[in-house]
Amino acid sequence: MLASENPQSGVNVVTSRYLLLLLAVPLVSLFYLSFDAKRNSWIKFAVGCVVMGGLALNDILLLAEYRADGGHNAAAFGFLALAMTSVVLGSYHRFSQARFGRAVFFLAIAMGVCAMILSGTRSGWIAGFVVFFIASFFYFERYSVARRALFALGLFLAIAIVSSSIPVVQDRFEEMVDNFTPYLKGEQQTEYTSLRFRVEAWKFAWHVGMENKVFGFGPGNTKRAMKDFAEANQQVIALRELNHIHNQFLQSFAMTGLVGLFSLLAMIACHFWMFARYLGKKYSQEVRFLALSGLLLLVSYLLMCIPGVPFYGKQYLLMYGFASASIWGCLLGALRESRQTDQG
Repeated sequence: MLASENPQSGVNVVTSRYLLLLLAVPLVSLFYLSFDAKRNSWIKFAVGCVVMGGLALNDILLLAEYRADGGHNAAAFGFLALAMTSVVLGSYHRFSQARFGRAVFFLAIAMGVCAMILSGTRSGWIAGFVVFFIASFFYFERYSVARRALFALGLFLAIAIVSSSIPVVQDRFEEMVDNFTPYLKGEQQTEYTSLRFRVEAWKFAWHVGMENKVFGFGPGNTKRAMKDFAEANQQVIALRELNHIHNQFLQSFAMTGLVGLFSLLAMIACHFWMFARYLGKKYSQEVRFLALSGLLLLVSYLLMCIPGVPFYGKQYLLMYGFASASIWGCLLGALRESRQTDQG
């Protein structure tokens, strides 16, 4: 299962990526034991949003770059901005209790959205809309479903109108339309666009996954397997340039078979249950808003699983492990204090 061109590469993938999530276990205990209701658990993410927004403005306005990337990778930059903004969206309850807290909250959200937009990460834009839509339904729960939907759509249209004049937004949107048009019209593809790379990679993943349904071709073998497949099928020779499959679920299926895919789905289901169960009105506001942050973080990762592999990249895993562990630990601490208050 772990055989590859480099005998240690498969083991390295497992230890350097998947075991990173195990670091979340002691972090949950740390945040649980150190939880203090008077401390703002979200401030680190709010600061992160402001910093990323500042980096994005610096890249575009001062460095005249086409896409904001924070000195690294535009897609990763936009996704991490989405993740942190998703967490901060659940912090209004805590910030509203502090002086100038509301200003800090809205500044963090605005700067996080700014980083997302200027990164030109189109999948991040779509995921951001879904995340804001869910948050709107939670915050305005006293209103009817129709009113909440109208508010969320109005917010999305306002952001779209304001950002539509930005060159990178215009170019990336037009490029997205051009990428989808041949598929919608049923035309033959003549060149490799970002969408075609993904479609062909998905077809490859399904093909090789079905050949070894149980264990897949093994961790550490993705680039080699895609290269061999492309050389054997010259019509998709461009797949040699890719090192992952651009879909987390198909990546897991092809690389680790049904065993790995079901393990991923089980982890996602557990994390969804961990946070969604505490959204009910019977819990304190602190608990509910922490649960909202955790749920929105998970939703942002799930949506990015369609065009990418966020549960495979190291930086994405570190972000998810730290963020989810801190939220979950603080949520358990808030539950503990809430129960102590009720008993007292």
